[in-house]
Amino acid sequence: MFTDVDTLLGEHARRRPGKVFIESPDQGARITFGEFEALTRRFANFLASEDVRRGDRISVLSDNAIEALVVFWGALRAGVIVNGLSPGGGARWVPFGAWSAPDPPADDLFARLRAASDAPVAARPAREDWSLIDYTSGTTDAPKGAIWTHEAYYAMCESPTDRLELTEADTILDYRHFSWSSPQILSIGPAMLTGATLVLARKFSQARFFDWLRDYGVTVAVGIPTVINMLLARPVAVTAADLPKLRFITSSTAPLSVEKHVEFETTYGIPIVQLAGGTETGFMCGNAPGQRRLGSIGRPTLNMRVRILDDAGRELPPGQEGEMVVSGRQLASAYWQGPGALVPIPQDGFRNGDLARRDEDGYVYITGRKKDIIIKGGVNIASLEITNCLLEHPDVADAATLGVRDDIYGEVPVGFVALRPGRSTREASLLEHCRAKLVAFKVPAAAAVVDAIPKNANGKIDRAALAALWEQRAGRRP
Repeated sequence: MFTDVDTLLGEHARRRPGKVFIESPDQGARITFGEFEALTRRFANFLASEDVRRGDRISVLSDNAIEALVVFWGALRAGVIVNGLSPGGGARWVPFGAWSAPDPPADDLFARLRAASDAPVAARPAREDWSLIDYTSGTTDAPKGAIWTHEAYYAMCESPTDRLELTEADTILDYRHFSWSSPQILSIGPAMLTGATLVLARKFSQARFFDWLRDYGVTVAVGIPTVINMLLARPVAVTAADLPKLRFITSSTAPLSVEKHVEFETTYGIPIVQLAGGTETGFMCGNAPGQRRLGSIGRPTLNMRVRILDDAGRELPPGQEGEMVVSGRQLASAYWQGPGALVPIPQDGFRNGDLARRDEDGYVYITGRKKDIIIKGGVNIASLEITNCLLEHPDVADAATLGVRDDIYGEVPVGFVALRPGRSTREASLLEHCRAKLVAFKVPAAAAVVDAIPKNANGKIDRAALAALWEQRAGRRP
């Protein structure tokens, strides 16, 4: 059931005014629900005094910090759209420092908020109003801005809250930038919905990660495959027994191989709960903590309908591979191309480009991306299958696969691997490993050892950078 931000903040301030809402390890600071409600109320009124109205847009340029989330939630409370990119050159700018600074400069936002009205917020968003513009990762196309309604954002947060069984008793750790859609719907939003505490670091730190888990009593840690691979490449002597409050670590944003999943749980004893989603869709599927299925992204979430269709649009039975097509109340409404230029996103069935199959119990398994299919001599090869094979090699920390031009077959797969620290493995060993596990036509034509697999800011493989590495290795110009 939809509840607007103003109501949520007011309820938290009444029910748990002294409870910590946000812990900021890098700032050495915290803010309670009561303090946060008062600041966002003043900020919403400040926007009105600056003639920033419901439906207008603001952008926030900041590291992860308490102050940035005051602006984020305060704008949403006022019905002002939060845009994930910086505004144009003609926009007004308002600098801000620490919200609790005793003597901030006169032009600082939080100095000005001390004089702002603390009256109830006059303009409250309706469920159909726009809330956020978030940008896709741009792994296969140019990034696109997807615009969400307030109801869609609420539903996007409600789905993982339901599937992961999050409550006000939880403390959630995240370290990804608040402008990304994934933390907005996996940690920032669910903490607001439930009254949980959010521990928000500025960025991932392998040296501090387990300290954060212990020192803040974290119950749910947000994870991505890159982080899981880093923790495996340089393991430390920590297990679940050292972190009695930790329930699990999540994995999303990119596929996690079964090999790495099993190795992490064997090494640390910490359960991994996999989910999958996108900027346009929110979390489409997720495992429940007590009903995980290895290799699966789980069942469709609370507010999602997921179908597996063939190219003709026919729904496929369990076991057959097709494209995921999703619908539900948490879908983004359109791609933003300017105030008067919206490209609608089909609400009755959005094709997200993932190839998948479903088992008899409704668990979904990602098998690849349509745009990552390599066509070798007319035969389709899923790059993910080769990547997962490479990840099974004991010396490999991370891997990726790319289709490259070939004079005979048109296109052939090549693999890229980053090795674990202290390991030295030759290409011949990697290819022999693939020959032992893959049918002959899927074995990559080459396996390049690189220092690191190039990835974008969201932790997804940067295929353009991979192509440049291949061109350089092959002695061609990118």
